[in-house]
Amino acid sequence: NWYTAAEFWHLLFNNICVVGIWIFLGYLLGFGFFVSVYSITLTCAAAILICVFFVQHNFDGSYAHKTEGWDYLEGAIKGSSYLELPTVLKWFSADIGYHNIHHLCERIPNYNLQACHNQNIHLLRSAKTLRMVDIPDCFKYILWDCPSNRLTSIASFRQAAQSIDLERANEA
Repeated sequence: NWYTAAEFWHLLFNNICVVGIWIFLGYLLGFGFFVSVYSITLTCAAAILICVFFVQHNFDGSYAHKTEGWDYLEGAIKGSSYLELPTVLKWFSADIGYHNIHHLCERIPNYNLQACHNQNIHLLRSAKTLRMVDIPDCFKYILWDCPSNRLTSIASFRQAAQSIDLERANEA
């Protein structure tokens, strides 16, 4: 999807270059070898970026809400995180760590996300900051708790269910 003729031509030129490089590398390395290595590399990169995307939305205290009463600004700032990444990973991921900025305005190009984040840091105080060490903990927030309107872990869900069972047993 493009907004201007210039974006269309950039996209077309980029696609022609990519396909040209694929053909060149296929001839140079052999098409079977190139497609095998390319497929494995692409699959691994996609898996890593899917995980990064997942943790930027699923963390303790993440804003999630039913459609009724949903707040766009709160959803953008508290429903996605700022993921601090080392410089090399910022480059490889096209600054995906500034995901909350992207949710505020998807038209900001990735090379301007850090500057936008730095200039508006005072407005992003309530945004969650995640670090690389926080990533494994985010994978446990996979259940939606309707009564509390929040994401929860399976362990927390079981603990709450046991508490309810104990209350019912004590009442009986």
